[in-house]
Amino acid sequence: MIFPDVHMTPDQRLNELIAASMAGTIDAAGKAELEALLQRFPEQRAVLSLLEQYWKAVPSETAPPEAVFQQMMAEAVEVPASAPSIKGSYRWLWSAAAVAGILLGLFFFQRSGKPATDQIVQTMDGERKVFRLSDATVVHLNGGSRLRCVLDAGHRELWLDGEAYFEVARDPGRPFVVHAAGVNIRALGTAFNVKAYPGQPKCETTLLQGAVEVYTEHTPDRKIRLRPYEKLALDATGIPTVPIKKINLKPVHAGVPVATAIAAPAADSSLTETAWVSNRLQFDAVDFEELALLLQRWYGVQITFRNEKPKHYVFSGAFANESVTQALSALQLTEDFRYEVQGKTITIY
Repeated sequence: MIFPDVHMTPDQRLNELIAASMAGTIDAAGKAELEALLQRFPEQRAVLSLLEQYWKAVPSETAPPEAVFQQMMAEAVEVPASAPSIKGSYRWLWSAAAVAGILLGLFFFQRSGKPATDQIVQTMDGERKVFRLSDATVVHLNGGSRLRCVLDAGHRELWLDGEAYFEVARDPGRPFVVHAAGVNIRALGTAFNVKAYPGQPKCETTLLQGAVEVYTEHTPDRKIRLRPYEKLALDATGIPTVPIKKINLKPVHAGVPVATAIAAPAADSSLTETAWVSNRLQFDAVDFEELALLLQRWYGVQITFRNEKPKHYVFSGAFANESVTQALSALQLTEDFRYEVQGKTITIY
């Protein structure tokens, strides 16, 4: 399934689905969505018909001859005038853009003779997702995160805003690189966690198995290799002079195997850094202001402080099946504060 960008317009999404259909990378859900959009924009069936004719006539590994492309563009403007939602010059712009955009998408899919997949997956606060990429890599995406994944015949590149845990499928011929807040993490056959939320002062990489190389965009020649159960925190600005802090983790048990199924994550639930993959929010010696951000992403609420004093309370603990009010009540056992709930807004005072 090609996941839509939340900012994508309906016509852009339609072009993307048509390209996927022509390239043979669309699944049942995508076909249903495509049909629904074609019913919404019936004039685009003419564009699809042109593309189907063209796709059968041109070899998949060659670019379209200019003359053929120009002919298609000329035919595209002849979309029936009866189309209900597009009139005059706007119909021409729609059709021309559709043909150009879909062709570009198709040739991107066909690059190197192997289809490319471009996925964008996003989670809201209080939501967590687990899914499998086309290369069999398993990804766990934490709340309030966005991940763009581009996989083709020679590369596997991902762009992360937020937090994700990766169980990377081994493929030495295709490097697996995660870009997050100016930091790049390169892995081959590895299980690791990356945390880099917008506004966060650092990008944290925690390795559980395999090996990763971490480097900033400003220092591509200065790669730092991590070993299992090591954690690296780099300043998100990527300035070379920022000191590197490497932390040796102390798990309850070592030798955690890489999972072979989504239902059995490789993340060590005893570690604070990866407990969230096992649906447990774990924290160690964090002040209430930082914990409030964790609670917001975990429960999908908004937390504000009425005064400064509670912000500096320090907490350690873990929550699994507790509601947000149960969690706050548990925190009250160690520090003196009160809270007020109004819908999804919680005020601490």
